[in-house]
Amino acid sequence: MQISARATALRRAIERATGEPAAAHRTEAGLRISAPVPADCGPERWADILGALSAADRWGASGAAGLTQIWVEIQEDL
Repeated sequence: MQISARATALRRAIERATGEPAAAHRTEAGLRISAPVPADCGPERWADILGALSAADRWGASGAAGLTQIWVEIQEDL
């Protein structure tokens, strides 16, 4: 899947901030990128993660079974 320069930069920023690989997939609205957050994530790393997330159109996090997953969505021309 080919993604825009904006999406590529956002994916890289998320991977740097979390230290984990990020996955991207198309949605009806554009593109969603998600990545797990390490369990030992401290305040400094969360600050980096929130900085990366703020570049997206929409973002959030979910948690289950002790795993936190962050996600962002950006509007992309399909």
